[in-house]
Amino acid sequence: MTFRAEEIEQVLKRLEAVPGLEGSALISADGFMLASSLPPDISEDRVAAMGAAMVSVAERVNKELRRGRFELAIVSGGDGYTLAAEVGVDAILIVLASKNAKLGLVFYEVKRAAEDLARVLGR
Repeated sequence: MTFRAEEIEQVLKRLEAVPGLEGSALISADGFMLASSLPPDISEDRVAAMGAAMVSVAERVNKELRRGRFELAIVSGGDGYTLAAEVGVDAILIVLASKNAKLGLVFYEVKRAAEDLARVLGR
C-alpha cells in the first residue's frame, strides 16, 4: 500500500466515527472505485456507478440553472441519505448516512474530508 493510499484510508476511517454515517467511498469521475469504507452488504461497483451518475446529473443541473461549479449533491430516501462531494476534477467522495444522522455535522465532516482528500490527491 502506498503512502497516499494510507492517507486516503485514514480520511475514510475518520468518517466512520461520525454518528449516523454508514459508509464512504472515493470514486473516479468516470465511476470506478478508488477506495472505500462501505458496509459488506453494499456493492462497491454499484456505489461507484451510481455516484458518478448522480454527479453527472448534478453538474448538468448546476450548469443549466446557472448555479456555478458543482460542490455537493444530496439524495434523500426513506431510509437515509446519499451525498456526493467533489474532490478535485477527477474524484468524488460518496457518503451514505442514516435517516437519523445530524445533517449539519454530516455536511461539515463531508466537506472537511473532501478537502483533505483533494490535498492528498494533489488537486
